[in-house]
This record gives sequence, structure tokens and C-alpha cells, in this order.
Amino acid sequence: MKQANRQSYWNWFLISIFFAYQYLLRVYPSTFTNDIRHTFGFSAKDFATLSTYCIFVYSCLQIPFGILLDRVNVRWLILCAFGMCLGGQYMFTHTTSPEWAQCGRILIGIGSAPAFMGAVKIASDSFSDKLCGIFIGITCALGTIFVILGNSLLKYLSLTCGNWQEAAGYLNIFGMVLFILCLLTLSVQDKEAQGDTHNDFWETFMSVVLNYRIFIYALLTIGICATVTTLSDLWGNAFLITKYRLSETQAVLYNQFMFAGSLLGSFIVPLIFSGGRKVLLGVRVCCWSVVALFAVLIYATNQISGVVLQTALFFLGFFAYGDVLCFALAAQLSTPKTSGLIVGWVNTINMIGLTLLQMFVGHSLDEYWNGAVNAQGLRLYQASDYELALGLLLNVALICGFISFFIRTKKVRE
Repeated sequence: MKQANRQSYWNWFLISIFFAYQYLLRVYPSTFTNDIRHTFGFSAKDFATLSTYCIFVYSCLQIPFGILLDRVNVRWLILCAFGMCLGGQYMFTHTTSPEWAQCGRILIGIGSAPAFMGAVKIASDSFSDKLCGIFIGITCALGTIFVILGNSLLKYLSLTCGNWQEAAGYLNIFGMVLFILCLLTLSVQDKEAQGDTHNDFWETFMSVVLNYRIFIYALLTIGICATVTTLSDLWGNAFLITKYRLSETQAVLYNQFMFAGSLLGSFIVPLIFSGGRKVLLGVRVCCWSVVALFAVLIYATNQISGVVLQTALFFLGFFAYGDVLCFALAAQLSTPKTSGLIVGWVNTINMIGLTLLQMFVGHSLDEYWNGAVNAQGLRLYQASDYELALGLLLNVALICGFISFFIRTKKVRE
């Protein structure tokens, strides 16, 4: 039985806030899609790579950072990562060079890598299995709160300041305050000597990477969450403007319904489906709900009422956080010696899936582009272009839905 002290709760909370902050850093460019494209002269494909580079680096570092979290001082690893996020954000908001902008986003990707793993590791090592899923959900909820409030505030600040870079610069100020708080109060004990030999390390590593249950849980996170994240974080605003003829302000507001649904889903889904076989049932319910809602959004007529559209977006975000259940299932197979690695491995597969989906959607839009441009020379895409490109997300969710029917759980962690 795990015994969590007061410092464990505080450590988990601080790292969860860092996770929420870096999450906002990674996704807020979607709020300024046209402004950023104009600043750096990006096409849709170029803009997609702006996010893709950040996520790709984030994905590649999940396993290395997961191993480090299991073996070194978590406090200093998180502080170093936080510093990289601050440096990358400053670089991104203080340049007009596409190359330096990409470098800043890559640095943010590096610093973001251990944030979620750190919070989940604290939850997995300190709290019971039943509470672990709930705490993972709360961590995700904090990230969603930051995105909902942060994107709206940044949009308002951009209108006040006159440009997106000055508005985004306020994130540096908040980040510095949070960094100082972490520096002064975050206290995670050094890992005791594990006594691993070289062979023991590789045996542990391969036991995680080759565990087919962990791999399947990771694949399901792609169909449940990565598909929705691709829409909400990158193409949601542009899709809603083009297909449903919303203004830019309306599209931002409607897109926030997905984040609002995610906020409630991250709390409610783990509470409803925590414990026993209900966890797997929850995964299946969430996966097929995402399939149905994607079909409505992509193929419904553009005359659909605003209430129906908002409801569909809300529940799409709500059920997307069924991926918390996948992480909880994987965490049940962990020990303090492997918890960081397992979360890193699952998140690696999830983020690689997200990276590929974002890249393929951007590439598909450019492939279907009919040559139309606006007054600023930016490419204009038709509603049919978005329907064809986003159909990929529906197909991925559908495949994962079928996979969910053929898996069984096996709890091995007490």
C-alpha cells in the first residue's frame, strides 16, 4: 500500500502546473494561425511543421526522459526542462526569422518532454491504482484549463497590444514566476541506488518496450485523443470558419467547446470508469463516441444548428480524455523502477501518432488545394478539402475502435 505525504501532493501539483503551462506553449499558435503564417510567410504545410517539429522532438525524448525520471533527481530534471521552455518561448516571440522560430519551437519541445511523465510518475509511485487514474485526469484537466483561459486571454491581449508576439510574451512573465516557485519549493527525493547492472537495465527496458499490452494501450490513445488534438490544436478554427461559415471570433469560441469538454471529461471519465473491468469498458465507449462525433462534424451539412455543432464539439473533447484510462491501464503494469519508462513509452507512441496525423492532414490540404489565395497571398482551402483531409482522423479512430474489442486487461501491480 502506497503512503503519500503532504510533499508528494505538492510535488505532483507543481509538476502538473508545469505540464499545463508547457501544454499552452505548445498549442497557443493555433489561436494566431493567420497572424503567424503572415509573420513568417508559412503555407499550411509550413505551419503544420511549426507544430510538428515541437511535437516530434517531444516524442523522441519521452523514453530517454522516462528512463532519467526513474533514475535521477526529478527536481533538477524538471527545472532544467522548464528553463528550456522559457528560452524557446522567448526565442519564438522575439524573431521574424522562420528558422529561429522553428528553433524556438524545438527548444519548447525538448523542455516539454518530461512534464506529463513527471506528474504521472509522482501519481503512480505515490497514490493507489484507483486514485492514480483520477490524479492523471486532474493533471490533464489543469492543462485544459490553461488552454481554455490562456487562448482566450492571449486573443484579447493581441487585440490590445496590436500583435500576437507581444501578447504571447506575457507567457514568459508567468513562466518565470512559476519557475521561481518550483525552484524554491519543489522537493523530490533522490532515487535510491537501484543497483542495476547493464544487463538488468536492458532487461527492464525490453520488458516494457516489448510488452504488447502496453503497446496496445498506447495505440488506443492515438485513436481516442491524438485525432481530436489534431483538430482542436491545429485545424479546428480554420475548419469551422470554412465549412460552417463562422467568423474568426466565433470559430475560436466554438473550438473552445472541445477544450471545455476535455476539462469535464478528464475529471468525469476516470471517476465513472475507475477500477476493474470498467476501465476497459470506458476505453471502448470513448473510442466509438469519438468515431461517431467525427463523422457528424466532417460529413454533416453546413446548415447544422449552432447548438448541435457546439454539443458535438463539446462531447468530442469530453470523450477524447478516455486516453487517461489508457495511461491508467499502463500504470497498473508499472513499478517505481519502471513507471517513468512506461509512461514515456506510451506517450512516445501517442505523440508520434499525433505528429504524423498533423503532418498528413497538412500535406493532404496542400494536395487538394485548387490554387486560390487571399489578398495576403495565403492559400485558401475549400470545405471539401478539409472533409477529405480530416477523414483520415475518422479512419484512425475507427481502426482503434475495432482494436478495443479484442483486448483484455491484466492487472499485475498491487
